[in-house]
Parts: sequence; structure tokens; C-alpha cells
Amino acid sequence: MSDQLRRQIEILRLLPRPELAKSTAEIFKELEERKFVTSKRTVERDLESLRAIFGHVIERQSQQGDNGRTNYWHLTSLKGLLPETLFNNKDAALALAMLKQQAYNRLPSSVLRRLDSIWNQASQTAETDTNTQKWMQLIQYLPDPMRPESPPINPDVQATIEEALDNGDALDITLKTLDGSKEYRELLPVRLLLQEEILYLLAENPYAQSQEDSITLLPLHRMTEAKAKFTHNDSSFEPDLAQAVALGVEDTIKLVICVNRPLAEALFNRPIGRQQQLVEDSEKPGHFVVTTYIDSSPQLKRWLRRRIDGELEILEPDGLI
Repeated sequence: MSDQLRRQIEILRLLPRPELAKSTAEIFKELEERKFVTSKRTVERDLESLRAIFGHVIERQSQQGDNGRTNYWHLTSLKGLLPETLFNNKDAALALAMLKQQAYNRLPSSVLRRLDSIWNQASQTAETDTNTQKWMQLIQYLPDPMRPESPPINPDVQATIEEALDNGDALDITLKTLDGSKEYRELLPVRLLLQEEILYLLAENPYAQSQEDSITLLPLHRMTEAKAKFTHNDSSFEPDLAQAVALGVEDTIKLVICVNRPLAEALFNRPIGRQQQLVEDSEKPGHFVVTTYIDSSPQLKRWLRRRIDGELEILEPDGLI
């Protein structure tokens, strides 16, 4: 178990009921008595971190005294605290260790940072158990080779954007482009979109020359600067509609295609749509008819165009590409 996590667990043990609230200095002194080597400032940071995670059960009260402001800490309830047994439970550690690889860009960056000590302890616990290690070797996470791992994002930029989305602020953004850079002013953020491991900001550009161009999709990893500013304006777009327009997604269609056997094998293992069915084509030996329901999108049309000569024939709908 890491020193930080061991110290924070001990702090949770030391936190009293409301009527017995302890100051940061008192908690620091008790940790020293228990042979924890730390500083008062570190303990203060630990307490703030724990309050961020367990805000529903940990409360801080500040009092102004002759020597400055003093923070007092207590529990509002013993319910809801993450039990210590979870940290040393092999099954929970395995679940947390394997979930961490899927958490990046799916959790707010501030939450991911606050969970660092839990992720680390889960990994350490998993590494000490033979059965857990065996399973982690038996099942490996492999990213799609056509969808590489998420590129790094400037943490300050991501934090600014997340706060702007939460507070309803406008954003000034500098974006690195193929030709240099581009400035966006007073963008109205709508939501974040994670597509093929790339995190995008969906926003309305109030200075766009046309309604169609006002819906903007910007990759966060290409942003070099982001500044939030207070605004009285809200985006005029309904988020789901803005998302559909930005991604070029049209209505759901019934797609019927005739495919050769190699493509049928690939689609049998990895369907491209919902309620997919494959049946042998009675009129074309070695071919299969695939019926599925899928959103009409630029990605679908590109996929079909690449295979239209030799691999497949579109039977329905007419004029799709």
C-alpha cells in the first residue's frame, strides 16, 4: 500500500463526529504519534482531497482566531465512506485495475487525478495476488489499430473547458492547425464528444458566417490555449441535434448489402449496425445478404465506397452514395 493511501486511510479513522471536530493541527499531531512522517501542509492537502471525494460525509468548518483562520474537520455520517477492505480486496483491485485503462477521457480530469491514489493501490494489490495476475495475463486490452490511444491533452486546457461546460461560460480557444493556428472567440460550449479515442469540444461559434458553420467540433489535443469568460448567452442549439449536425449523422436507415464471403466473415464477427442478419444469397454462390439498421453518416458512406468495387453491392436504399 502506498504511503499516501495509508496516511489517508488513517486520517479517515481519525475524523470524529460533528461535536468532536478536530483541527488540522490536531490531526497532524495524531499522525505523528502513529509514526507517520509528513507535514501539516501535506495533511491539509490530504483532507481537502478526501473532502473532494467524500464530500457528502466529510465536512470542513473554518474559524477565525487570533493567529489566523483554523480549519476543523468532522464526519457527518459513517455511511458512504469507501471501506478499507475494498483497497485490499483482490476482486475489487482487479476490477479497478482493469477499469482504469478505460477511464481516461471518460471521467473529468479533476476526478481522475483525485482517484490516483485509489488506482495505484488497486494496481499494487493486484500485483501481489497470483490469481489476479494470471487473469490479467489471460485477458489483454488491445486498442483498435485503426483507433489509436488518446493523444495527450494540455491539462490546463482540459480543466478550463470542463469548468466552462459546468459553469456555462464562453471560451476563447487557440487551435493548432495544419497551416499554423486559428483563433476562436466566445465559443458557446455544448458538450464533449469522445469519438474513436479522440476527445472533441462541440460548441457554437456565434461569429460564424452561416448557421451551418456555427456548429464547431474541435479536438482538445490540438488546443494550445483556452480561456473562459462569463457570458449571458447560451447556445441556441439542442445538444443532440448539434451533435448530429457536427458528425454529419442523418436518420437511421435500413441497409441491405450483398457481400462476398471474406467480408461476410468479418461482419459476422463484428457487426456494423443494429439487429444485423446474414443469410446466404441463393442467386450468387459464395455471397451473403446483410440486413442491418444503422445511422447514415459520412463514415458509413466512406466505408461503403471503399468496398463497392468487388466486395459488396448496395441493395437498399437507392442513392446512398
